[in-house]
Amino acid sequence: MTSASLKAPGDGTGTGTGTGPGNVVFYQQHGASAIMRAAHFPDGLLAFLQMESLAVHQAASRYGCATLVELGCYDGRSLEVARAAGVDYLGIDVNTAAVERVRRRIADEGLHERARAVVGDAMRCADWLGELDGGRPLLLLPFNLLGNFPSPEALLRGLRQAGGIAVLSVFHAFDAATDLRRDYYTACGISPLEEHPGPYGGVVFRSGDAFQSQSFTRQALADLCAECGITVLGEAMNSIGLCLTVCLD
Repeated sequence: MTSASLKAPGDGTGTGTGTGPGNVVFYQQHGASAIMRAAHFPDGLLAFLQMESLAVHQAASRYGCATLVELGCYDGRSLEVARAAGVDYLGIDVNTAAVERVRRRIADEGLHERARAVVGDAMRCADWLGELDGGRPLLLLPFNLLGNFPSPEALLRGLRQAGGIAVLSVFHAFDAATDLRRDYYTACGISPLEEHPGPYGGVVFRSGDAFQSQSFTRQALADLCAECGITVLGEAMNSIGLCLTVCLD
């Protein structure tokens, strides 16, 4: 796959957690609660989420990370992974109500010395890097967050400012993953749901309310990392998802 073929449409400004007219509107408003509601999760999605959690826990332990930074944290689902790995937690989300929910949970569970959550933009990491207390960060792009951006390349290049380790968790381009995604988004009430060939493999799903989700082949994601100067350290894969552990330094 050539470098040119890896370019996704858009300029990187209208993103799932960035500024502009793209997915940010979807996730700041009604979309986040629909997408993240466990009642909407197909059974096959659970294995993907379990794989993601294991990849994050292993990366935190193996690479001596000090803080798990969950981008697009919503309700702080990786807070439990940070607690199990014995590292600090920082949740970042554009949805103000979601951040308040995570803060209440942190307070209720007495975790204020090890965990915090802030409203922030993954595309502007300089705005939240000051929240880190030092040590090597582990950035988590969970649950196909990377695939919600019109330009995944722009996001990855920007996140290199943070340095450290990252786990990229994305939907695979396999037919089984595409079928599951279609059922999942329909259950979430995303309509009308359009399907288009994806620049990174598989299918891009879009809707008129600014929703977008694209999938990745293993090779396309590896090529994207190489193009951004990011070193792949390890991977985990199943029929639904793909998790790459990478070095951003």
